[in-house]
Amino acid sequence: MSRRDGVSQTKQRVRITPNNQPSGGVFSAQNFPAINFVIGSQRAWLDPRTLRLNGQFELKNLDGNLPANNTVSGAPPLPNQNGVSLNNSIGVSSFFDEVNISTYSGAKNLETVRSYNRYLAACRPLMHSSLDYDNGLGLQDAMCSNKSLSNARTACVETDFSVPISVGMLDSEGYLNLSEKGFSGLNIDLLLCQNAQAVQPFYTYSGTKKTDKTAHVADQTFNYYIKNLNLTYDLIIPDDQLYNSLPSSGVLQYNTIASLHSTLISSDQTINLRLNANRVLSVSHSIIPSLHVNNIKVDSFQLCKPQKNVSATGDGDNAEVRTVQYLRAGQLYPFNFILDSEEQADINPSNGIQGDNPSPQAQIMKPYLNSVSLYNNSHNKFNPLSNIGIASGQALAGNNAQPLAASPDPRSIFGLGVCMDSNKNGVSFKTREYAIRIQSELNNTSANALFSFSRIRNVAQFSPAGISVVE
Repeated sequence: MSRRDGVSQTKQRVRITPNNQPSGGVFSAQNFPAINFVIGSQRAWLDPRTLRLNGQFELKNLDGNLPANNTVSGAPPLPNQNGVSLNNSIGVSSFFDEVNISTYSGAKNLETVRSYNRYLAACRPLMHSSLDYDNGLGLQDAMCSNKSLSNARTACVETDFSVPISVGMLDSEGYLNLSEKGFSGLNIDLLLCQNAQAVQPFYTYSGTKKTDKTAHVADQTFNYYIKNLNLTYDLIIPDDQLYNSLPSSGVLQYNTIASLHSTLISSDQTINLRLNANRVLSVSHSIIPSLHVNNIKVDSFQLCKPQKNVSATGDGDNAEVRTVQYLRAGQLYPFNFILDSEEQADINPSNGIQGDNPSPQAQIMKPYLNSVSLYNNSHNKFNPLSNIGIASGQALAGNNAQPLAASPDPRSIFGLGVCMDSNKNGVSFKTREYAIRIQSELNNTSANALFSFSRIRNVAQFSPAGISVVE
C-alpha cells in the first residue's frame, strides 16, 4: 500500500483464465482457435507493463509424437519426427494471428491488430539486441534465441511461456482505468493462426554467409497445441477519497496498431495506403515472397529483401532495393529527398546488379529502425556482419568452428519504414493518402507480400453515458 496526501492505493496481483475454456483446456488452430479473456469493470487501474499471457505449448505430428530434431543425416529418430521448429525471433507469439481489445461494457472496439505475429516479427528484432536474445528473452519464451538450432532443441519438449501482448494499447504510457470513469473493463480476444504459418523448419549454417544454410524440413505435418492458459497482471486500487476525486467525464489517450497488406511485383512501384487516422506516429513495412506466406516448408516470418526467381521450398535471388520515397498527398514527407541506397548496396556498374561486397543500406534502414523504436534505439539486433549475411562466428574465429551459442545465425534483417514525428504527436492522414515508392531489381514475375503497420495515437471520450473513440 502507498499513501500520499491523505489518500492511499494498493497493488493487487491478478490471475484469470480464458472465458471460453475448452474441454481439457487445450487450444489449437484446427479445433479451438479463439481465446477470450474478460477483465471486468472495477474501480482499479490496469498496469499494462505487467500483463503476461502464460501457458504451455507443444508440437506434435499426426502420430501424436513430439519432435526429435537431429542434424545428422540418417541418424535416428525417424524423418517424420525431425525438422520442425518456430521462428526464433518471435517464438511462441507466432501462434497468434489477431488480437482484438474492446470495452467490457458495451463492447466498443478499441484496437484490432491483424497479422499480429507478422507485426512482431517486423518489430521485435529492432527492440532487442542479440544479447537480449541470448539471455533475457529466453526467460519469458524459450523459443526466442539467436540460433535456429537452439530452437530446434527446445521444440522437442513441452515448454512453458510467459509473454507480453505487445499491441499498441497495452504498450501505451500510464495505467488503463477499468472503471466507469475509463474503459469500463476490457475484453481481450486472441485468434490463433494456421499451423502452416507458425510451424517451420530449422536451419543450420556450414559456411561464412547466409546462403550456406541447410533447411531441415519435416516429412510429416506437425500441429501446435497450447494449454493451461492464463493472464496475469497488476491492478492499482485507489481508496474512495482518491477515486471520488477523479472526473466522471473526460478523454483518454492510447496507442493502436493498424495493419494493411499489399503486393510488390514491379521494379518501380508506388503503393498508396489509406491510413484514415488523424495522428499517425510511424509506418513500418516488412517484405516476404508471396509463396512463403503460410508455407510450412519455409520461415513464414523472415525479414528479407524483395526476391525474384522464388521457389515454394527455398529462397530466391535478392532484388536489391535501389531507392525509396515516402509521400503524403503526393509530396515527399517527412524526408524531402529520395533515400538512395545504390552505392551502399554495392551495385556493380558494369552489369547493374549487386556486387561481391555489399554493405548495410543505412540510408533506408535507419528510418525503418526509427519507425519501430520511435527514436529510442538503445537496443536492436542490427549487426553489420550478420545483417548482410556473414556468419560473424566464422569471420571472427577464422578457420575455427563457429561457436554454437556465442554468435548469431547470419540472417538479414531488412525492412522499410519511417517515423512521422520525432515529438510523438502524430501527423494527420485522415484526408491525405500515405504512399511509398520502391525502385528495385524486381522483374514483374515474382510477387512479394508487403505488410504495412501504422502506429496511431487515438483519443477516447468517456462519460456516464459510456465511452466512444473520437479519433
